[in-house]
Parts: sequence; structure tokens; C-alpha cells
Amino acid sequence: MTKAESQPIERIAELASSSAAALLAALPHTAAAASDDVLLDAAGRLAELHRATEAALGVTAAELTVRSTRAVGADTLAACHGEKNAVGLLQLVTRMSAPAAKRLVEYGENIVDRDTLTGAPLPPARQHVAEAAFTGKVDAESVVPVLRVLDEVAHRADPDLMDAAEQGMMRIASESTPERTRTELRTWQAALDQDGARPREEDQRRSRSFRIGRELPDGMTPVSGRLTPDAASRLRAAISTFMNPRSRPTFLSEEEQAKLDELEAGLPEGLGAEQLDPRTRDQKMHDILDGLVTSGHRSAAESEGSRREMTQVIASVTLDELQNGDGVAWIDGMLEPLGPVTTERIRCDAGYRKLLLGTDGDILCLGDKVEFFTAKQKLAIAARDGGCAWPGCDAPASWCEVHHVKLRRDGVKTDVGNGMLLCSAHHHVLHAQGWVVEMRGGIPHLQAPLWMNPSGGWIRLGRNRAQVARRRRAGDSAAQPP
Repeated sequence: MTKAESQPIERIAELASSSAAALLAALPHTAAAASDDVLLDAAGRLAELHRATEAALGVTAAELTVRSTRAVGADTLAACHGEKNAVGLLQLVTRMSAPAAKRLVEYGENIVDRDTLTGAPLPPARQHVAEAAFTGKVDAESVVPVLRVLDEVAHRADPDLMDAAEQGMMRIASESTPERTRTELRTWQAALDQDGARPREEDQRRSRSFRIGRELPDGMTPVSGRLTPDAASRLRAAISTFMNPRSRPTFLSEEEQAKLDELEAGLPEGLGAEQLDPRTRDQKMHDILDGLVTSGHRSAAESEGSRREMTQVIASVTLDELQNGDGVAWIDGMLEPLGPVTTERIRCDAGYRKLLLGTDGDILCLGDKVEFFTAKQKLAIAARDGGCAWPGCDAPASWCEVHHVKLRRDGVKTDVGNGMLLCSAHHHVLHAQGWVVEMRGGIPHLQAPLWMNPSGGWIRLGRNRAQVARRRRAGDSAAQPP
């Protein structure tokens, strides 16, 4: 028995308490004065303390589990304190989360010495894991995924290969991050359980799911699910493509694209990328997913080159509201009425129908669809713009809606010269923030609201491939926007 093994748990608790008190007493409220080397060294040493603390907590959690499952008299230790099991008891004492407590119990059970029913000593369930834990090389976060895979394949894998895998994985876990450990674990899993790949694949197929929840009181709809590895890979790849700021749909050569970028550069002074696209990363991912669904829906709905409408908007108005344009709108399949900005955005692309109500709510008339771009008009605008016209946006045409530069109520017709492509996110920004669009020589130009752009400068929009090609043929690389 080593000196460490001879220490009772009371001594470990005393060391933990005195160490915590000493650390807190010496802890500054900021590390700003430290040099880079000192700061990095401190982080490494504190991580050592964390791993040592996790090993001690694992040993304690393992014994709590034993005493919470073997009844002493009428009640287990957990029951005596009003808890169902060791996980709940550990939460009660440590104030950690249930997943963290469960992980520590699993960690501890695999690293402590064991006894047979007769009291004879047994080695730890996982000797290589125990060695790494008691030398402070690993923590529960990196070890528990390894333990679960080893347990899963234990009855099928070769014992010698199992031992090599455990030893190899502890070496990786002691030198790298939990993310790297999980990546390497997949390789060992395939080597240990070659016959198990097919059953695992079938299990994944059976457990795949996607759910659209009930509409919440705030009008939002939750989604949840589990993707198979191949489906998740495709979704990640699709989202990554459009999250990458360097990724752009390419219609021109690099030289031509560079010249076009110069033509479309020159934002008004004081107007930066954060004003042009104020979305968070999560909001961008939402909009990319919406664009992918939109594109797939339109592709499935194509008929003889036309694009069928995506969403129908019915504006429900009273006689008075019909005059001042304050009607509330609904879309197919949703209980939540649309706000005026969203209504205006969808109306731009798909038009709308007016439901005329009497003063008592009775239906007087459901009108024909008005103010909508035809399928051929949409195709023509898509061919002209090539994608979302908003500065710096790379959304392809199949994701986009058509924005009315001027509405029919302003005396302007719905035609190609009055439309421009915008993705749903930037279409919403345009309507919500009061941006102004003008068509100049058939090219849309954008002006930010005055509170954002006091200089009042204009931004030339779009990637008009036909016009750029004409300019290239004419050799007018320095041509300015009209």
C-alpha cells in the first residue's frame, strides 16, 4: 500500500478544504497584470488541480453509489437524505448538474479498487483508466465516452485489443482535448467492433427523427430531432458553405469578379458590415436552413420552368382597414398572425388576397390574388440579378424573394423593372429598418435610413451578369454605375 493509499478520506477532505481556502485567499480579482507566460502557466497548473479534484470526487462518488445501493438496515444512504440514488445525493452535496454527477459516478466506479463478495481484493474495472486518473493526467469529461464504448463492445472484441485500445485512448486523452479524444475513439471503435458497424448503422436509422413542435404562445415554433451521420454531414456542409464569408456563387472569372467587386464597393462613409448584416451567427444559421428548405420546395414545385408560390397570404381587413392598409394577415398552416413587416415582405414576392369582412365579422368577399410577380418575371429577375442583391450577401437566386421597389398603390406596375432579388433575411431588414431602393437605368440602388447613414449616400446593388459581360466585351473595366 502506497502512502497515498494509506490516507483516509477524512485527510483528503481536509486537504481539499485547506487548499480551497488558501486558493481563494490568494486569488486576485483580475489577471490583467500577469505576463503571457505566467498566465499560460497558471492555467495549466489550475487544470492539474481540477483533474486531481475530479479523481478525488470520482472515488467519493463511487463509494456513495455503493452505500446508496446496498441497504443498511431499512434505508440506503441516498434514501436517508431524501434522494433516490447516488446521483441525486451527489447533486445535493456538491450542487453540480445531474449530467456532471452521473459522469462522476461512472468515472469513479471504473477507477476504484473493488472487492469480491467474499471480501477478496480486485483491481479497478479499467486499470489503464485508473492509472491515468490517479496520476492526474485525465478528467471525467474525456474518459467517460471511452468507458462507454469499451463497455459496449466488451462482449464482442478481442481482450488483447481491448487492453491496447484502453491504453491507447488514455494516452491520447492525457495529451489532448476531449474533442480530439472523441474523434480518435471512433477509429478504435471501428477496430474493436467490426461486426458491430452494421447493427450500429441500423440503430441509427431506426432512431433518426425530426419533429416540428406546437406553435408557442409567442408565435415561434420549436424543432428537435436526431440526424443520421450522413444527413448531419450534408446539413453541416450546406450550412458551412454559406456561413463561410469567402464562399460566393461564381458566375464570372476571378478577374471579372474582382472588377465587379470594385464597381459594387464604395459604401457610404460610416456604413459598415455590421449595419448591412446585423444578424448573430445563430440567426444566420436559421436563415440558411430556411433558404435550403425554400430552395428544395421550389425545386420540387417546378413545372415547365415556372416556380410555384411558396406561401399564400390572406389579409383580413374590415371596411375601414381596407382604406388605410392596417389589416392583419395569416399564412397557411399557422395560427400566429403576421406582423406588418413580414406581411409586406411576403406580399412583395407572392402577392396577397383580401378577405373583406363586414362590421359583425361576416365574410363579404375573398378577392383574387393581386400584386404578384409571375413565374416568368421571377425567372427573368433571377437571371438578371443572379442572387440576393444585398451588399455582401451570397444567397443564391433559388433562396430569394422578389422585392417590389415601388408598390402598385404608389402607381407603379408589377414588372421586371420594378423587382429585385433579396433573401428573406435582408428583405426583412429592408422593410423593418426603412431602407430605400431606387431603380436607376434598370439597376437597383440602396440607401440606408438617415439615422444610420447621415451622408445619404447610395449603394449600387446586384450582380447583373448580362451587363457586366457587355462591359467586359467593351473593355470598359473602369465603368461606373449609372
